[in-house]
Order: sequence, then structure tokens, then C-alpha cells
Amino acid sequence: MSSEVVARPGWWASLFERNGIARGDLAGGITAALVLLAIEGSYGLVAFKPLGVEQGQIGFLIGVWTAAIATLVTFVLGGRGPLLSGTSAALVLLVPPLIAALLRDPRFVTGDGRPFVPMVLAYVALGLVLAGLIQMAVAALRLGGLVRYVPYPVHAGYVNGSAVLMVAAMAPNFMGLPAGHVWTEWELAKPLAPLVALAAFWVAVRPPRSLSLIPAYLLALGVATLLHHALVFTPLAGALGPLFVPPSFAWPDAGILTPVVERLGEGVTREHLGPLLVFALAVAMMSSLQTALAGSTVDELTRVRVNGEGALFGQGMANTALGLVGGVPSAASTTRSKVNLEAGSRTRASRLVFALTLVVLLVFGLRFMSIVPMAAIAGVFAAAAYSLFDVWTRRATKVMWVQSWRWRAPRSLAINYAVMLLVAGVTVFLSLPLAIALGTLVAMIMFIRANVKAPVRQVVHADQRSSRKVRPAEQTDMLRAHGRRIALVELDGALFFGTAEDADEEIEKLAHDAQIIILDFSRVTDVDASGARVLLHAAHEVEHAGKELLLVGLGPRDARTRLIRDLDVQGALSDGHFFADADRALEHAEDRLLATLAPATARHRALVLSETLLGAGLTEAELATLGAAMSERCVPKGAAVFRRGEPGDALYVSLEGQIGIWLMGADPADPTLARRLVSYAPGVAFGEIGLLEGRARSADAIAEEDAVVLELARADYERLTAEQPALVGKLLLNLGLLLASRVRALTNELESAHRAG
Repeated sequence: MSSEVVARPGWWASLFERNGIARGDLAGGITAALVLLAIEGSYGLVAFKPLGVEQGQIGFLIGVWTAAIATLVTFVLGGRGPLLSGTSAALVLLVPPLIAALLRDPRFVTGDGRPFVPMVLAYVALGLVLAGLIQMAVAALRLGGLVRYVPYPVHAGYVNGSAVLMVAAMAPNFMGLPAGHVWTEWELAKPLAPLVALAAFWVAVRPPRSLSLIPAYLLALGVATLLHHALVFTPLAGALGPLFVPPSFAWPDAGILTPVVERLGEGVTREHLGPLLVFALAVAMMSSLQTALAGSTVDELTRVRVNGEGALFGQGMANTALGLVGGVPSAASTTRSKVNLEAGSRTRASRLVFALTLVVLLVFGLRFMSIVPMAAIAGVFAAAAYSLFDVWTRRATKVMWVQSWRWRAPRSLAINYAVMLLVAGVTVFLSLPLAIALGTLVAMIMFIRANVKAPVRQVVHADQRSSRKVRPAEQTDMLRAHGRRIALVELDGALFFGTAEDADEEIEKLAHDAQIIILDFSRVTDVDASGARVLLHAAHEVEHAGKELLLVGLGPRDARTRLIRDLDVQGALSDGHFFADADRALEHAEDRLLATLAPATARHRALVLSETLLGAGLTEAELATLGAAMSERCVPKGAAVFRRGEPGDALYVSLEGQIGIWLMGADPADPTLARRLVSYAPGVAFGEIGLLEGRARSADAIAEEDAVVLELARADYERLTAEQPALVGKLLLNLGLLLASRVRALTNELESAHRAG
């Protein structure tokens, strides 16, 4: 991405431009650092809470260093533009179980029963180094794409469960308990501390519009701090919780792994290799998954698709570096990156600004954190945890709540929602590593259950397969010449978390060339939440490219349609995007393309006989003779030109409006059972088979809009045959050419089906 190199010509010059890129990068990086400082530190507090109050406070420093170092390392290695890194709820919650496993060994405990902190931190750091090496190996082997096989509901369960645990971890601070106490000691709680925490939470979630220029988290922290100190001057001061006690500033410890080296001969590493590998694998998996999702989000926001293997390698290098200096696990972050982007960042220079600003805040601003109440930090952190409950979870919860009362909960959505709840429950009540293992197992089961055949059966264009609407020669030639602009994608099997990405890539490839893309779901057996989410992403991409996406084979009562509509929170797919069959969608696409190529052909006026296929090549005298033999009929929309079983005693020429040839179902009153065989545009002759054979009509001819037709009755045709044989010869030639074009269209359709089968 050479366009994002900091030293590129013009970047520094843009500092002097009102909306310059450099100004945006500075504003984005500095704003993100100010907003996220308390959040980064709070993650560290949670990670090292099992080590006691003093070390937990130092954890604040480690959490901030983690974000700064991880972002700086990924900046040096290149990669996506404004993508910031740091730890997360799911990652820091992997640290306490490892610490608990280590503390069961007496060698990690001092003589007075307290944790031997240097040893514990050293082996946590070793586990993080292993996680980073695993990530780099996966990226080097180009296996990073495997993370997409984790279903979205499984990932949502991890994140939602982690959010609950993060709120629980901050519960003592929310209640105003003294440091070192747990939430069950509610008798020590300070009554006004929850008020301060709720104020911070509310402002962070619902910031006032009048103060929209101030970042929500920063505003929330400030408002809650002011509220706390205002209450200090009242008789209620004793009901407030404690203030934050900042640790003394310290640079990262480059000798953090020294205890590991010193104990190599004692077998400590070998004895704890199991927990270390479990920790490393869990960190590698969660970090890779979060990096992939965050990278995908930034791709959507910046409209730039970048190689994900490079981002994964960079994140593995960052975790390795963090292990060498005693940090906590990190990953690319959607939340941080959104704050960065919304504040104006454009290039990867904002990452450098973010990292350096965090360092400056640690060096010079840490002591000012002593005025911030712990309840305010807890409230802001609860708001950050609340934001982890993604749009899918919130929307699915609403749908499940409403539909469950009616016993109509969509089966596919219910299954995915149950998977999410299962993983979230295991995360909260058992352990996050177990939840990861269970989620992986669920992913495998769902993968085996689904049809793993290629999701795209075939792609055909309108120059190979046209709709059954018979058009005048001029329009037919236009469609044959420009039919590549219409692409019909026949999907097959199940569109789920493993196959949806392939379909998305095919759609993205077609979006570069085709103007209208039709997705045929007629052969799709199932669509899960991940598949629907990818489809909606494709719809956004196609729309952003100025193209049109049409969906076929998804009825209004179809469970697949309901799932897609339930997840379509931004209204990307309106009713106009759905068609009953491929023929209707092709016809719509052809009409749109013709309106673009030759707007004059879309004018609403009746044709004259000379402009029709039947009148092609006739002299003025012959046209006058033929016109005198024909009678004009006006047919309102929905009326029949003729019905099945009626005598075939005339042929017709459409001058205005569209005529459809239909086969009615067993119940003529039920239109859903009817099938349209072909449709005739103005200028096309129809009904000639009955006239030439003298047999009864085999189908209904229905006006699909107000129409005007010319009728040539059998008696008039026979009179022309006797009196004007040359004229009738020309008419038969035109009818033969018309029949040949229909046979060719049918052949093309059969060939397309044979090629796909």
C-alpha cells in the first residue's frame, strides 16, 4: 500500500490544508489515545487481578503499553491503514486461568502465601511468545483463512460471554468497594458509587448531541469525575467510592523472561507446558479471529481490500514482542479503529500517532489519573462491554423474543441463536478456553452437517441466456451485443459460514464488469446467519459500485428470506430486489439495460405496423393491404387476448403493452400455480401456431399491462393467400424467422442447464 507510506510526497504538506490527510491522521490518533486510555488500562487491571491489588494496579500500565507496542509493531510491518491494535475482553480473560494454573505450583508462591510475581509474569510472557510464534507460523503457511470457518454465532458467543465477564470483573468498582474486595462483600458497598458509574455509562452510550464534538468515552469519564468531586463537597461524601491509584511510571521490562531462563534446569517449563500451550493456542485463535474480523470491517469502511495473511503475521509479531516485554495478548481492534476513523484518520500514519500519544500520556499524564474515581472507569468500561454485543445479537434477540411468543421463531435463526447462547454460557460459567474448544467443535459439526459443495453452480450472461420475453430485432441485437453486463449467478447447496465467502468473492469479481447481478437461490438448500451476513455485505458492495443486485427463488414466506430480512438492519434489500423466478429477474434486468443503452426504445407509444416483426420488409402498398385486413383491439391489463381451448382462428401483433403466454395450474383461481411460458414485447407476433395448424389454443394469452394488438382473422388470412401470394410469402418468412429466434433462445437455455449439470 504505497499510498499510505508516511513519508510520501504531500503528506507533510497536507498539515497546512484545512481537510488535509495529515491533519486527519493526527486528529484520529490523538483522539483515539485520549478516549481509549482508561479502557486500555482497565483491561490490564482485569488481566492481573488474581495477583492482588498492587500488581493489579500495575496491570493498568501494562494494558496501555500493550496497545502502544502492538500498534507500533504492526505499523512498522505495514498492513492496513488506520487499523489499531490492543488487547480485548476475550483475550485478557485468558490470562487469569493461566495464572490460576501456575499458582497451584508452590514454586510460584512466596513463603507467606502470596504470588511470586516475577515468576508468574515470566511464564505468562512465555505463553504469549508461543502464541505469537503460532500466529506467524499460521500466516507463513497461509492458513489464516481457516478462521472464517468459525461460524459467526460461535464468535458472537465468545464476545458476548466475554462482555458479561468484563462487567462482572468491574462490579466491585461499580459498587465502590475498596481495592481487593469482591462484589459478594456488598455490605461494604458505597451507595453513591453506582450513581457515578451509571452516569459514566449513560453518557458513553447516549452522549448529548450538543457535545458531539467530544468523544463519547472521554466525555463520559469527565462527566462522571465532575459528578464525583461535586458530591465530595456535600454531606454524602462518605458514600462515594475510591479514586484510582495510578502506579509509578515504568518502561516495559526487557528482562521479563529471566526467571524462565534461570529455571530451565528445574523442569518448570516442561511441567507447565500443557497449560502454556492451551493458553497460546487460545490466544492465537482468538487474536487471529478478531484480527480477521477487524480487518474486514476496516476494508468495508475504507473500501480497500488488503491481504489478511500479512495482517495476521504482523499481529503474531506484535504478540511475540509483547511477550518479550511482559504485555498481555493483543489483536487488531474494530472498536479502536472505528474511533480512529471517525475522528478523521485516513492512513496508517494515524497508528504511529496513536502509539506515541499513549506513551506521552503514560510519561506525563499518569499522575493526573488520580482524580478519576474507579466507579467512573467501571461505568465507561461497562459501556465498552455493552458495545461488544453486536448488531446481529441485538437484532436476533429482538426477533426471537417477538416470534417466540407466537411460536413462530425461524428455525435457522433459532439454531444459530442457541449456539451463541451455549458458547456465551460456557464462557461465563465455566471458562473461555473451554468455550473456544466447544465453539470449534460446534463449527466442525455445523460444517459436516452442511452441504460443502461449491456455492456457485454456474455464471451465465444475458448474451448466452435471455429471458422469455420476445422482443423486436433491434432490442434483441442490443441485448446480444451488451448482454455481458447482466450476470446470472446460480447458487447451489447451502450458503453458510464455509461457502458464503466464496460466493461473496464471485459476486465481487462480477461487480467489476456486470451492471446487474442476479443471484438465483432456487437450488440453495439453506442459508445461515453467516451466509446472510455475507450476502448483505455483497449487496452493500454492489450498491456502492453503482450496480444492481437481484435475488431469485426467495419467496416471501421462505425461511431463508426471513433470515436475510431479519439481519438486514440497514435495509439494503428492498422488495424490488426479490423475484419469483430467474425469467422475471432477467426480463427486469434486460428492461433496465435497454433503458440505459437506448432510452428511446422505452418510450410509451403505440407502434405502427411497419415497426413490427410481421411488417418487416414490406412495401408501403403491402403494409396498406395487410393493415386493411387486420383489426385493432384494446386489451386492458389482466384481460385475455385468447384462452386455452379456444379455436386458433387468428394471429396477433402487439403494438403496445406486454402480452404473456400462461399455463394455468390445477386451480385457475390460484395465480401462484400458473406458469408463464413466454412474454411478448410490442412489435412481436403471437398466436400464429393456432392459425397455421387450425387447432385449439394450448395456453392463455394475458395482457400484463394495458395493450393494443392487431388481429388477422383466418378468413382474412385465407383471402390474402388467394389474392396476395407474394405478400403472404413475406409474412411466412417473417414468422419463420420469429420461430427460429425462439428455438435458438430455448437451445441456449437448455445448453446453459446442460453445462451446469
